Amino acid sequence: MANKERKIRPSKPKDVKKVFISWAVFVFLVKVIVIYNIPSQAIEINGKPFLLEGVWLGADGENYLKGFSSLLTEGIFSKEAILNYWPAGYPLIILFFAFFGKSWVLTTLAIFQSIVFSYSAYFFAFQLSRTRIKKHAFLVLIFILLNPTLSLSSISIGYESLTASGFLLIVGIIIKDLIEKKDKNFKYYLVGVSFISSVLVFVQPRLVIATVAVAFLWIINRSNNKSWHLVALLSLILTLIFPSTLILRNYESIGEISISTNLGVTMNIGAGPIATGGYMQKGYGVPCILQGSNVEQDRQLVACVSKWYVENPQKALSLFYYKSLFFWSPWHYNGFLGDVNPGTMARNPWFKVSPIIQIASTENGLNLIYSGFAKIVSWLILLGSLFLLFYGFIALWRQKFLERLLANIALVIVVSNWLISLATIGDHRFRIPIMGMSIFLQIIGLNALLKGGKIAMAEGPSLR
Repeated sequence: MANKERKIRPSKPKDVKKVFISWAVFVFLVKVIVIYNIPSQAIEINGKPFLLEGVWLGADGENYLKGFSSLLTEGIFSKEAILNYWPAGYPLIILFFAFFGKSWVLTTLAIFQSIVFSYSAYFFAFQLSRTRIKKHAFLVLIFILLNPTLSLSSISIGYESLTASGFLLIVGIIIKDLIEKKDKNFKYYLVGVSFISSVLVFVQPRLVIATVAVAFLWIINRSNNKSWHLVALLSLILTLIFPSTLILRNYESIGEISISTNLGVTMNIGAGPIATGGYMQKGYGVPCILQGSNVEQDRQLVACVSKWYVENPQKALSLFYYKSLFFWSPWHYNGFLGDVNPGTMARNPWFKVSPIIQIASTENGLNLIYSGFAKIVSWLILLGSLFLLFYGFIALWRQKFLERLLANIALVIVVSNWLISLATIGDHRFRIPIMGMSIFLQIIGLNALLKGGKIAMAEGPSLR
């Protein structure tokens, strides 16, 4: 009997649910306290004073507020250039909350984003607790809720938090559907996943690749008949509904058919003979001959930069390396990785309380941050996080069935966004939307590493 494995009494679903909800609510309430204690700040938007209350500025916060301000004064079909250059989705979401009160619109936005984040983390983790990898669900919940950069981004002006929450909800719904396997509910889950995907693409069009790929993987594994391609087509149509409204808005306001015109410029910043792979203020890019409208020039620039990559494979590979470095780099000072681009996370809310900032406030602390030891620590964090991510994927993939599908979905979300950065700009800010999935895989990878390559499994449903 001594060698017999000890049986662990499984927790009741209701008990697990209460614990998970308690943590999600607790984190949300802490954020509410933070929101109402953020000092008011007067900034200038469109040449006029704008009071910032209950929220922090994200990396592109002023630009989103400029778009919002123009929508507020000129209407949905405002001709403001920034609404056509960048996708107008996020400013339109801010405009929506203005209907509940213009004076506290940003506070309402921060509270809404925080509610969505806490619920998404809870929902995803609770669905995991119903699978054979239920033993990892609580750790996944805690690491997502308490990750400083990811969690605090819900109190910042930016699309990152909503998209990170959206991916958690999408994968949670897919797990719920595959566990229940109720055909009568599938259509509702399909509409739900497609609606959330549509919102994600509405605020950040480049996420269309990840959302469509995830829906395809789910549908092809869920459908037991030859009509799966029709279901996939329906999902695609539903996903494109909200983004299509942006195209209609731009056509009505400036007479051009486009969702935005910043892709070519963004690609060009990350390309060229002197490019670093990150943001550059001047001297960047590939010399291209452009003519016609903004939409036509954007397409010409995309083609021109793509051609440059093909004709300069050695430089392209070097840039891909550095873009990957910037995408996965730690949040703190560039000194951690040597003389590399620090990205656009100078407004990371975590910096407001991070001990690194206190260390950097002294000369000795600053020397430590730029020391060889700090660089070693940073490289260990970067390489260690990537190792655990892929190790977790492999460990899940080996389990087959539902676990293999989850591994594929999580990796598609992570890698697709990574590849987009290779084609555009390397920046660790672009990692925030996929952090829920990367944390999930890393927790699995850590457990597998500690268990000698195997992950803790329990009895539960699996897709066969």
